[in-house]
Amino acid sequence: MNKIMLCLLTVAMLFSENLVAKTLHIYQDPVPIGNYVDDLDGLLTRASAQNGWTYTHADGKRLSKIVHKTYHITVEMLVDEQGVAVSFVDASRPDCTKKSCKVDMDKVNGWLVRLRRNIAYELTLLVRDDALKKTIY
Repeated sequence: MNKIMLCLLTVAMLFSENLVAKTLHIYQDPVPIGNYVDDLDGLLTRASAQNGWTYTHADGKRLSKIVHKTYHITVEMLVDEQGVAVSFVDASRPDCTKKSCKVDMDKVNGWLVRLRRNIAYELTLLVRDDALKKTIY
């Protein structure tokens, strides 16, 4: 009986690790843009600027970077038919002078979630403005 339980527990642990590895981070969920956005780069520039990010679009890549305290974070904005998604590229602490200069991924994830939230907020403003135009005319 103990051997059977041990085997079942082992199989369950292996299966659950595969499920956890395939889940998205909360900031990776695409923000659907629909047909409300005429100037996508303008929207991403405004959304990035809210918390001090700098947005660049060059060579077909849309990148946002932030330098906050000792953190340097770079993300790529992925645009497809589903919408705009934030994809983590790099995080480092080159200006850190302490003994332990590990990157705190919880802080990095928080900044990425805020960036995604700002994109969703800017899109919400466009949807609201479009709805107001339709009700007025």
